[in-house]
Amino acid sequence: MEVTIVDSGDLPEGTIISFHTGTVRRHAQVQNGKAIGVTGIGTEPVRVDLMAEIGSHTFDVKEGQDVYEVPIGKEETSLKLQIRGAAGKEEPTESGSGVSRKLQTALMMRSYLDNHDVLRQMQELLQEMVVSQPEDPVEFMIKRLEMVCKDSQGADYDLIEGEVAGTVQKADGPKEAAADSDSDDGADDGPDEPPPPPPQRKQRQSVSAEAYGAFNERKAYVPKVIAKDEAQTARLQEVLQACWMFKHHTPENMKIILDAMQEKQVEAGTRLIQEGDEGEVMWVIEDGELDCIKVIQGQEKVVKTCKRGDVFGELALLYNCKRAASVVASRACILWELDRETFKAICYEAAQKAPPEYEGFSAPAGSEAAPAVSFSEAAPAVAAAAVAADEEAKADDSDASDDDAPDESAPVKKPVRPPGRRTGVSAEASKGDADDWVPPVYEKTPEERASLSNIIKSSRDSKIHMLFGTVTQDTFEKILDAMFIKKIAKGENVIQQGDEGDYFYIVKKGDFDIFVKKGDDPPKKVFQCGPGFAFGEMALLYTCPRSATITAHDDSEVWSLDRTAFRNLVVRSSEAQFKESCKFLNSCDIFATLTQDQICSLAEVLEEEEFDDDEAIVEQGEKDDKMFILRSGQAVACIAGEKGEIEVKQYSKGEYFGEIALLSGQPRKASVYAVGKAVCFYITRPTFKRILGPLQSFLEGNMDKYAKYQDAMKEAAGEQLDEERDAHEDEDLHSSAKQEKKPKVVRKREKKQEEIKVEKKVVSEAGSEAPPETLADKVAQDFKNPALVTPSDEHVVSDAHMMMFGGVVPGQKFTMDKHIHCRSGFEKQQKGEEDYYTWTGTTKLKQPTDIAVLCQKGQKSASNPTPNQDNFFIHHVGAITMYGVCDGHGPFGHLVSFRLVQTLPFYLSKSEHFGKNWEEALKEAFQKAQEDLEEFCKLHTINIEASGAAGSVLVLEEQTVHIAFIGDARVMLGSWNRRDSRMIFCTKDHKPELPEEKARLEAEGSEVREVDEGSWRIYLKGSNFPGLTMSRAFGDTACAGISRVPEYHKFLMQPNDQWYAIVASDGIWEFIEGEDCCNMTSKKLRLKGTRETVEFITSASRKRWAHVCGDYCDDITAVLIQWNAPTPLEGGNNHCLTVRQFQPPSS
Repeated sequence: MEVTIVDSGDLPEGTIISFHTGTVRRHAQVQNGKAIGVTGIGTEPVRVDLMAEIGSHTFDVKEGQDVYEVPIGKEETSLKLQIRGAAGKEEPTESGSGVSRKLQTALMMRSYLDNHDVLRQMQELLQEMVVSQPEDPVEFMIKRLEMVCKDSQGADYDLIEGEVAGTVQKADGPKEAAADSDSDDGADDGPDEPPPPPPQRKQRQSVSAEAYGAFNERKAYVPKVIAKDEAQTARLQEVLQACWMFKHHTPENMKIILDAMQEKQVEAGTRLIQEGDEGEVMWVIEDGELDCIKVIQGQEKVVKTCKRGDVFGELALLYNCKRAASVVASRACILWELDRETFKAICYEAAQKAPPEYEGFSAPAGSEAAPAVSFSEAAPAVAAAAVAADEEAKADDSDASDDDAPDESAPVKKPVRPPGRRTGVSAEASKGDADDWVPPVYEKTPEERASLSNIIKSSRDSKIHMLFGTVTQDTFEKILDAMFIKKIAKGENVIQQGDEGDYFYIVKKGDFDIFVKKGDDPPKKVFQCGPGFAFGEMALLYTCPRSATITAHDDSEVWSLDRTAFRNLVVRSSEAQFKESCKFLNSCDIFATLTQDQICSLAEVLEEEEFDDDEAIVEQGEKDDKMFILRSGQAVACIAGEKGEIEVKQYSKGEYFGEIALLSGQPRKASVYAVGKAVCFYITRPTFKRILGPLQSFLEGNMDKYAKYQDAMKEAAGEQLDEERDAHEDEDLHSSAKQEKKPKVVRKREKKQEEIKVEKKVVSEAGSEAPPETLADKVAQDFKNPALVTPSDEHVVSDAHMMMFGGVVPGQKFTMDKHIHCRSGFEKQQKGEEDYYTWTGTTKLKQPTDIAVLCQKGQKSASNPTPNQDNFFIHHVGAITMYGVCDGHGPFGHLVSFRLVQTLPFYLSKSEHFGKNWEEALKEAFQKAQEDLEEFCKLHTINIEASGAAGSVLVLEEQTVHIAFIGDARVMLGSWNRRDSRMIFCTKDHKPELPEEKARLEAEGSEVREVDEGSWRIYLKGSNFPGLTMSRAFGDTACAGISRVPEYHKFLMQPNDQWYAIVASDGIWEFIEGEDCCNMTSKKLRLKGTRETVEFITSASRKRWAHVCGDYCDDITAVLIQWNAPTPLEGGNNHCLTVRQFQPPSS
């Protein structure tokens, strides 16, 4: 067969297209009129994929038709293909069975791999090999497989293989096993199941999805309809809405599920599931409680209690495995039962199509509303940060189903490293309340106490903040009292792998090496920790042996806390706080309609914040998504009017405010200030929607109260003309212990002197000088304002391993490098004039990622006082790396770009779509960055009517590239492979002359004029201001219609693809187009690497600027990322970042 591309639409020449039919796949470059030979096109559907832009389309080949219109992707890219040859004229195969025989064989092969657990074992083997990176991979695989054999379930695979081949071979196992294996009903022609595992191993017997083929024909599903009245349907819908399993279903699927579910009422003591039985149905709990019971050491133990909204029994249907636990009703229950056929046809398919949820960026698959009733359940989060400590954490094993009930002796939920599974992870049972326990007090000097407090509060080790971050100040002081110094000599083991643990440690001085021993292999060093790091908490939380040996690298000192003090001060303190929070929430009238489960869920997620007297809790006009509940103290609400802020409402303990911003996203209608010391709980919008849905209608009913307050202000304004004279007297009322609200009295609020002093202090240096007369004076004055040139601590991405962005400094000359701010735990190294950082990050790419940055000032006129207006950022968070460039313009473009490189990655990482829906996450980040920019510049009197920045962001998530941009800062994506050197994609500038852009600008009231041939600018109507050359940009508030919505693209990179990207300002792109850039850099990159290549393209850009513009040259910034770089990095690292630091000009 030949496929000819008749019309490729707008696709660029060279785009890779793939045809997939049956087991045949053919790749080729898109070229109109080119015939592509594709074997195997017959009766089977043909799928067409574009390999750069992610998109595909499947169509059937029809007899007599040879031309097909093929739409691909959501942008409706259309191809026209011609297939020469008829579907029914394909030559028969020798076997005569055609393609269906191939499919049947493939299914039977997949079934074999699933039934023998080969795919899982090979996946875990490869994962561990990538992590360990052994010198001899073959020897490593042999040892790993030997360990699997020793740890196997006791199945005689020689016997099994003999049966498959038709010849039963001798085996040492008991004859009963072979006899049992022949006693099936003949419905399955595949290999028989191996004998059951020995009693001491609690691993699930079989966890493979059901396979279909000639041996197990898949029948068309006929929806079941079980009659229900309206009340039953309403009850069932309410239960399913709160259930995690049904969140990805379409309305059509939900109707099928509702029709197929059957109500079942059971009495207390009824055993619905027996451990070891086959499973044919699953249940959703509407009311009642059920206990999950497992046989542990010969006795039945309750390991999980399931309540309303929980699901159980589904895993036996999903994985064709036997029931792993018994389930017994502890009291009368109302359940909804779903059969296997409906589950497989609807739920299983939806689970496959559900969007991926990535570890560290999405909620767990369990019930979101299920409360955690003790601190110990937060331990998986603690364990995730414990790679540098004495234990390697494993995921929590509990789940709301019978098939995944936890097993105290052998937790088995998706282990990351199966051979290293923890021997025991069960929280320690407390014996009584131990109210008579007296905290120990070890004598310390004031300096030692202050040093310990500072280590805990400023440590980079997140475990410490998880453990101590929520304790009260009183408990924190007791922790300081209870810790004592222990000196460790060089080479001494402070922790020995396999020992019982009785102490928790925080490093005061020195370094410690962490070793892990696996099997008969010698111990391997996995980490080195220094001052401020903690280790030893897992053995105290979970009563498990130490799983690593920690040795002093030199003479060291540690702060120690014994088991009893740790349990009483840390664990019991968190439990007490949780109970206290639940008690407080139960006392609030607003939460009276919530169930106890919802109260507990709310108590888990509430954040607490303390406010000083007269401190603003919320401020009028700000955009936020938090609602506050006053836990203690008092507060007042004030609305700003023509004559200052007017007090309109008073709050006392248990009352709430901020609900308007939470529900609607609108700016705050009023400011709220603390009266005396106040403590507030707060909740964000996503959490509110997840937990407090029943309260939404109640809160919405009160949303108009601030409008009524504003009306009351206008009515009272005429009666209160003399109120200003009594302002100081009214101020005294604020601090009175008892607040009495007077009807129809409106009071003016004055800022306290301390607050005014703080505000003045921020700009004291700038304010002490005379007002600026020129732009140069204004720019010079701005550099003396620390708020404008100092990085913001509010926008630190707490989860980032690497944070780098450029600063702003005065006095930079032509080609001088950018001042760099770097916040990273990785050590800076030097190579000549270059600084470089190396680290290991989660990735699916096979080779390292090499990054180089160059950010230099251009050559401008002597009258232009602005410094380098370009900036960049690089953030690495988990498996995600974010790169960005901002190109400032206008008098204050340098301040705009400096603000954006801090806020863009921050808002992106905080988006609820982060790691899930990147298009929405990027749009949200761009919008919030613009809002923050306007508020920040307004606060510091920076006029951005004609100042702004273009911006481009590239995100790599494992192997998917996401690109978003506005303006003329471009991103070019290419391949540096010698055999496939090509430009994959390059963004196109947002120019005002483009039809869609021009229509939007003119509709909003701006004028688009052509000032020179081919050069268009944006102006205010009837004005020559401001003359902006791009239709999308940050800032530039004077121009109506300027958009901050980024254009978005994504591309899928294969693990071995040798791709690279250049994210750069228009200093690079002004005279070099994307295709030229790729031709100039791909070979250079192969031969010289990233640093030399970025220097080369920058130098080439400067030469073109000089040729066209003489002495003038724009600022130039380029971030070059090379994926699957050919040169391995030292120490097993897979990321390297090279940058040149700013050198101060000589005086």
